[in-house]
Amino acid sequence: VMFNSVFSFGIDAAAMFLVIGVYFLHNSRSYWIAGLLFGLAGITRLLSLIPTAVILILAFFSDKKNFFKLSSGFLAVFLAVNAVFFAVAGNDYLASAYKYHFQKTFGAKENVKEYVDIVKLNWLLFSSAFLLAFAGNKKPMLFFAAISVIYLLFLTALKKIFGFYFLIAFPFLAVIGAYSIVNMAKSMPKKLRIIALGAFTLIFIWNLSSDVLFLEKIGFSGFERGKEISSFVALNSDEETMLFGDDSAVPLLALQTGKRIALDFVDTNDQVFISGIKDLNVLLDGLKGKNLLFIVRGRQGISYFREVREFLSQNCEFLSQFHDKLEGNYLVYKCK
Repeated sequence: VMFNSVFSFGIDAAAMFLVIGVYFLHNSRSYWIAGLLFGLAGITRLLSLIPTAVILILAFFSDKKNFFKLSSGFLAVFLAVNAVFFAVAGNDYLASAYKYHFQKTFGAKENVKEYVDIVKLNWLLFSSAFLLAFAGNKKPMLFFAAISVIYLLFLTALKKIFGFYFLIAFPFLAVIGAYSIVNMAKSMPKKLRIIALGAFTLIFIWNLSSDVLFLEKIGFSGFERGKEISSFVALNSDEETMLFGDDSAVPLLALQTGKRIALDFVDTNDQVFISGIKDLNVLLDGLKGKNLLFIVRGRQGISYFREVREFLSQNCEFLSQFHDKLEGNYLVYKCK
């Protein structure tokens, strides 16, 4: 819930910095500013480093004179910010920001499904970009095509992918798609061009309407049982009671109720523990004897682990269960 409300902000901001950087690179020839923007994208979301790397490589082979300005701007921001965080947090920063991503478990089946679902959901964007293969003058789009193709191929090599990872490629695919449609339309006879553009406009309106209806019914439906769980937490706790549990809901509940999260440990998704970044047994030992409400979601997230279920049965009392249509069952335990 909390995750669904904030997860895409960083990726959207990174895509924004990338696109603005490309504008300064190609339209204004401001290589230093473009590099700074690519650096901002890199520190916002690491996934933006892939398009940035492609851009830097292309710049190195096509314009070595200005490659230094571009790369210097990028490194000035990226290295400076990372150096500050490393100075403050040391190896803990490197572990959470970099090492963690390399130690995730590989989910081939889930990745393929996610990839296919994203292509199906955004079929208009992908199909319009594919039209570049039939466009007359492809040269102006080769830069955008190289970024898009390499990035989409890179995603297939990741151990675990999520739908929002694709957002980085969407602006580049949109540019390719728009160019391809206009290029092909110009080569058509006037009457056929009007018919083709009219048909495309109707398809676009239909697709947009479907997306709006989906967001209205599903995407913006909110946390169905959120208020009930929040009220339940308030009624079954005192000033000293802390919260802990599934990261899809606990951060939101902590904000709503003014409760602290035990051990200040917010990110409890299963990969944090499977990757070895955090020791689950040490975490559970630290929770023993604390006055807290432990909230889990079925057998997802942190409750995926047998150790957590054993901890709850031995140290906590089951209080209530709340069923949410989208999120599943939330179980609330009282631990002391």
